[in-house]
Amino acid sequence: MKQPVNYIATWFYKESAEEASFYPQMGQKGDSALVHSIYMQIQVPFFRTFQHYNPSARLLFFSNLKKQELPAFLQRLFDTLNVETVTLSYTCKPPKNWYSAWQNQFYLYDILRYMEGRMQPDDALLVTDADCLCRTSLKSLFDKTREKGSALYEFITDRKANINGVTLPEMDEFYEACYHKKPQQPITYYGGEFICLRGDLIARINKTYPELWHFNLQRTDSRQSRLNEEAHVLSIMAEHLQFRNRIANDYVKRMWTSPQFNNIMPEDMNIPVWHLPYEKKRGLYRLFRYIEKRQGLGEEKSFWENARKMTGIPTVSLQKKIYDRITTILIKLKR
Repeated sequence: MKQPVNYIATWFYKESAEEASFYPQMGQKGDSALVHSIYMQIQVPFFRTFQHYNPSARLLFFSNLKKQELPAFLQRLFDTLNVETVTLSYTCKPPKNWYSAWQNQFYLYDILRYMEGRMQPDDALLVTDADCLCRTSLKSLFDKTREKGSALYEFITDRKANINGVTLPEMDEFYEACYHKKPQQPITYYGGEFICLRGDLIARINKTYPELWHFNLQRTDSRQSRLNEEAHVLSIMAEHLQFRNRIANDYVKRMWTSPQFNNIMPEDMNIPVWHLPYEKKRGLYRLFRYIEKRQGLGEEKSFWENARKMTGIPTVSLQKKIYDRITTILIKLKR
């Protein structure tokens, strides 16, 4: 009997000038050379750490770019780690000016459509953002996904919060308008940065997606609530298909290390996956250089000591603040 496969995937969609939207963490639009270079660099600590602790998983990189269009350092890394590049067009994109930011996010649903044709019902797929570091084996995550069908990261339950242009009560209203019934429980927001799904559930999501997407697009010219990014869609479908859970909360945390907002607790050091949005052009850039110099993680304990210092987990030191400032200035000069 064939053993189920665990897939670990991340992605990068290169936006053109015509379709470019704003990326707040970058302070740039998606067609900028700076955004492209940063997203290429963070693939290195991502794939190095995820492969190190999950050597039997199949690693996938999705993009509208072909492998030969990637930077040479990334091509070498993918050859070394046996990362497969899958080149996909973006067919699930929203209309122009749909929302001001992150308009590449619906690319997730092109990925799921592709994976349906590749996965067996018991296979499991983790799709995660590339600004993450993996600290431990994710075998138990995949086992739970295989048992429950999914592992989701419940991120926002605040009913008053504006979540990229929509509130949770407005998502309840959207659900009722789309499916002509109230949700069994009020909608919660599942973060799109970390989604683990079993193969048969992916097939169900793909079957459901066109109806939901068509209804969403009908709201283009109205003042009614609509779904502006991929996690909004995931949150609605989790209720509709009844695969709601917060299993992934035991495995990942969105860790903010900025001067304006810091949510790090000492125990966060032990979370299996660190999601580090603020560190894309700071700590993760320095980790990219650290790994490239050594052509690998090097000695494991030393690597994580440096990773903690560079990313500010669990404490942002004065030295890191100085390095962050210098890095920001250098990036502005390059720009």
